Amino acid sequence: MIPFKLNIMKPLICPQCGGKITTYSSGQTFTTCSYCSTRFLIDANKEEPFPEPVREPFDFGNALSTIIGVSVAGVLFIVIVIAFLASSPGKTSNRSPDPVYRGATPRSAEPRVSPTQAPDPNLLSFGGKGTGDGLFQGANSIAVDKMGNIFVSDDTMRVQQFDGEGKFLKVWQIPSKTPNYKGARTIDKIAIGENGDLYVAAGGAILIYDPKSTEHKNIVHAAPDYTRDFAIRSDGTLLLMVDKEDTDELIFVNKNLKAMKRIDSFVTDASDAAMSPRQTGLSAIRIAVDGPGNIYAIYAFGDLGSYQISYNAEELLIFRFTSDGKFTNKFVQTMESCGIATDNQGRVYISNRDSINAYTNMGEAAGSIFDLKSIQAFTLDKENNVYAVLDDQVVKRPSLQ
Repeated sequence: MIPFKLNIMKPLICPQCGGKITTYSSGQTFTTCSYCSTRFLIDANKEEPFPEPVREPFDFGNALSTIIGVSVAGVLFIVIVIAFLASSPGKTSNRSPDPVYRGATPRSAEPRVSPTQAPDPNLLSFGGKGTGDGLFQGANSIAVDKMGNIFVSDDTMRVQQFDGEGKFLKVWQIPSKTPNYKGARTIDKIAIGENGDLYVAAGGAILIYDPKSTEHKNIVHAAPDYTRDFAIRSDGTLLLMVDKEDTDELIFVNKNLKAMKRIDSFVTDASDAAMSPRQTGLSAIRIAVDGPGNIYAIYAFGDLGSYQISYNAEELLIFRFTSDGKFTNKFVQTMESCGIATDNQGRVYISNRDSINAYTNMGEAAGSIFDLKSIQAFTLDKENNVYAVLDDQVVKRPSLQ
């Protein structure tokens, strides 16, 4: 490049009008004012021109070094900015990242909580299928004495005794035949008297055992009729429900085991029965007594299997009678029950396959015990706890409040 100089002339001031005159050259002596046309001498008015800037020669090497330095600095700046943006939280790129396999993120260990186990509703449970001590083969009746000992009968003609914890104590082998009956194949019912005696209904008769002996001391038989069920009053007298030809009969038996009174068609007259076949209904009658001696009766088909019968719905209620056998009222259908019982608060209990339901003597619901599954028999102790036989097992449930 060739260096150059640029002269910038200072404006002249017209001595006549004071206008600024710039159209002159450095070698000119006179000039004319373009405003007032006055001609005047330049030397007298001319001032020194502005200093002329001097441009240095262009150095290509230095310029190239500068450009490279600036470029490198720019690149570094861009890299730093990108790195900063990539590391800044909350700043994400719009570009989807390439897929990268990562193992499952470990989760913080959480304490394992076991499912809450439902509380066992049974106060006691024991038994099982078998013919040995403490086992049952077709358990069919149950009773509890004042001491809390438990008695269970089964189809092997045995009655086993257990303590209040279910521990086996004793067994009675009931004879399949006696001078009063022949060919008994099962036990119909057991009960415990106020004095602790064991009563066993088999073969249409009732055998009475002293709890200390394995041989029966007495037998009650309303020959030739078959005793289907019985109940023991607090004074020690017995009520027998027997089949008399084609009808039912209630017999009152005193402490000396003598028949004192008979009521023919006891339940069938009260229900105005129209059941057919009639004999099936007779064999299903079950009775119970309460503290004052009132009598309760039902048709209990739950423990007799499946029958084709014709019946009137009014026949399948609980029937209540006075202590001397007079009908008073009826309430609650009971066809599914295996029996009937009363407690010391005057409540009446019946089973219904998988539950036991309690009622007042006027038929008002007084509570239920559920989830018992196919009840074969049940009873109550002096504290109104409930004992049930369920498929060769005994369970105890707390009393109703």
